[in-house]
Amino acid sequence: MTVAESSRLFLAYGRAERNYAHDTLGKFNDCLRSWVLPQWAAREVESIDRLDVIRLRTAMADRKLSTNRQYSVLMVLKLLFKFCREILRLSCLDPTKEIPLPHREKPHVQYLTNEEVQRLFAAIPIHTFSGLRLRVLVEVLLATGLRISEALALNRMPFELGQREVEISGKGGKKRTVFFPERTLLWIKRLLARRADDFPALFVTTGEPRRVARADMSKVFIALRRRAQIDKKLTPHMLRHTYCTNLLLNGADITFIKELAGHSDIQTTAKYYLGVDKRALREVVNRCLNYDVPDHIPPPGRLTGPNALIN
Repeated sequence: MTVAESSRLFLAYGRAERNYAHDTLGKFNDCLRSWVLPQWAAREVESIDRLDVIRLRTAMADRKLSTNRQYSVLMVLKLLFKFCREILRLSCLDPTKEIPLPHREKPHVQYLTNEEVQRLFAAIPIHTFSGLRLRVLVEVLLATGLRISEALALNRMPFELGQREVEISGKGGKKRTVFFPERTLLWIKRLLARRADDFPALFVTTGEPRRVARADMSKVFIALRRRAQIDKKLTPHMLRHTYCTNLLLNGADITFIKELAGHSDIQTTAKYYLGVDKRALREVVNRCLNYDVPDHIPPPGRLTGPNALIN
């Protein structure tokens, strides 16, 4: 079987059995079409060896691809060969041993401070429908930590029925319960009160209603960043980071943050949020470290008796 044939089956498997999100499959397809298929499309899967992987990595380095982009291509390659070995039962190279990933720096998490959040809210004109819709979306993202695709997939019915929590299908089809604070529910009700249509989506476009698409959000957040005079790169995902960081700084256990954020592995949560703020770490030390030893410290001088140091 050729690499091109196995790639098509791999993407079909990801869509049908692994329930990969549409955007994830798009990224996989991009990596395959940009780098893997131009190099090996007609090659038999079993013929690819470690030297071929080295040549692929050399070609990416020669093109000065970023470490993150190289990492993405090689991760997709690992998943492809894992599929070939475990699902197609082909005798091909072992991706765990033969496709090492480049070292990446620990991600630097950017998030909004409370003052920046206030500026963000103040910059949204809520007297128009589109402005009110944006305000509600920002409220939802900051109050739930939803990914933008998850937020835009919300329907209005649970909120019209008075529900305070909603089960969603997240990344990889993983189910989780999302909790909506009272403040956020009031903003959602305010948005629904402005609606004259019966379209099921919570966030709809003006005019002929349709569900707001993720692609519509990029320009909106760029303009919002300018109006709010925020120096950081403002994206919907930054609001997710802000949600998780706010929980952490206010004492939430990282295992709870993992569940609320919908991470499948706690290592993902730890990678992004452990050590994100030295102040939080200092507060943990001050609050949790306790040897039950009296605070009294003797004045400096030579110790005698049983407390004396042994030379």
